[in-house]
Amino acid sequence: MDAPPPRLYKYMHPDRQGILDNWLIRFTQPKALNDPFEMRPHIAGYGTPDEVRAIATRRWEDHIRQEYDGLVRDLGPRITFDEFRARAESKRTEMIEAAIARAHEHNAEMARRIHDMMNTSIGVLSLCEHPNSLLMWPHYGDSHRGFVIEFDTTSPFFNQTRPPAHVKVTDEAAAAYAEEHGRLRRITYQAARPSVVVTRITFDIILTKGEEWRYEGEWRMLMPLEYANETRPPHHGFSVHLFAIPPSDVTKIMLGANADDTLLAHAVQLRGRTETQHIVIEKARIDEERYQVHFEAV
Repeated sequence: MDAPPPRLYKYMHPDRQGILDNWLIRFTQPKALNDPFEMRPHIAGYGTPDEVRAIATRRWEDHIRQEYDGLVRDLGPRITFDEFRARAESKRTEMIEAAIARAHEHNAEMARRIHDMMNTSIGVLSLCEHPNSLLMWPHYGDSHRGFVIEFDTTSPFFNQTRPPAHVKVTDEAAAAYAEEHGRLRRITYQAARPSVVVTRITFDIILTKGEEWRYEGEWRMLMPLEYANETRPPHHGFSVHLFAIPPSDVTKIMLGANADDTLLAHAVQLRGRTETQHIVIEKARIDEERYQVHFEAV
């Protein structure tokens, strides 16, 4: 797995400047993000052909047992289960093949359930490799009126091996957390939408996006929504889950070229606080000749 760059960036709308006071950052449900394909690979089925056949076989066995139990309940034990099963054996292949042929009918429902599960359990923090992207600033920084937070990715917050201290979990839950959560993962970009079966879904697959999003240079951190430090009422239909990030993990605040004096004054106030006086404050300046922005210390 690739190690993240030592610095990554979060583009923020100016309405989100409250983070400069409370240091609570949102981990967002996949469905609340701006890509409708977010964490939605194509579900081609439940399992591989061999797995589907094994499931259909088990279901046939369960069906025969239920039929026999119903017969005994209604008429009494006139024959043994083995005798009943032997009589039904002629229909075995037909029933199993019919179940396999109909398996695809459940794909859409499986995809919906998986997506619903992700949206109730997983929160996403998206960071960018570049603070000077001329596409990211208008898309996520309110047309250069917002700001960018520079994070130190070597800090403990981005390298968690156990759930946050305020969360009480079993050792089993802690081990499950450590497998995929609490660390930064690079997004993979590709033209083809991933197609998988349920038994083969991995976090690598759901951390894949379309080629058109490559400009974001995204690294992503996942957290269980239930571990949030604070949960606020729904915004645009989705509850807001906030996680506390230490201000010591913030190295720089970079204001957009169109940021107003109110945001500038708010950022400069950080210098008067012991826990944030280390944070560098910069403001973007538009290059006079090229399509670039430059950041200058304030």
